[in-house]
Amino acid sequence: MLRQRDDTAWLQRGRQRAAVARVLRKPMTGTEICAAARVFNSHIQLRDVWHLLRQMEQRRLVQCFNPRMVTGRLYSLTPQGRAAVQKAFSISIPQPPANIDWRKYSRAVRAKTRRLTLVSLGSLEEKTSTPQTATAIRKHLERSVNLNIIIRAIKDLLKLGLFQVAGVTEQRQWKLYRLTRMGRRVQNQLQQ
Repeated sequence: MLRQRDDTAWLQRGRQRAAVARVLRKPMTGTEICAAARVFNSHIQLRDVWHLLRQMEQRRLVQCFNPRMVTGRLYSLTPQGRAAVQKAFSISIPQPPANIDWRKYSRAVRAKTRRLTLVSLGSLEEKTSTPQTATAIRKHLERSVNLNIIIRAIKDLLKLGLFQVAGVTEQRQWKLYRLTRMGRRVQNQLQQ
């Protein structure tokens, strides 16, 4: 119990620490944490976030889902960390879902195009409930992205098991893609 009070006071003491603790409501990469923490502290930088995450890991407030990855490390609050944040800032943070492969999730979110492609296919499937071609996914994106880059992202997502080939079109024999169950879970987590 004494340890928890120390963690609560420790989180409240620093503005950057408080900013990082407040935004870590779901598993996030360091870059995502930094961007979100700038709402609470406009001077925070990525190197500050890495330093704070290491300190929070030592105190067992944060865990890394994929510590062997050089880029795209995914951090989440531990039960002890969620309790400390709840006590310090009155923010209730749910436990991350156990049915998601966090290594696949981190591979999907660390590349912007993979992330955009995954979210785009998910939203297209929600609207039409039919498999989509790479061209349809590209057209659905808000920004202009080369089709070759989208195809490369689709191949990566196929290897990760987040996409599956659902057939081909009748006229030109283009592949049709659909999210797998794990792909749907990852896409839902991304949109939270």
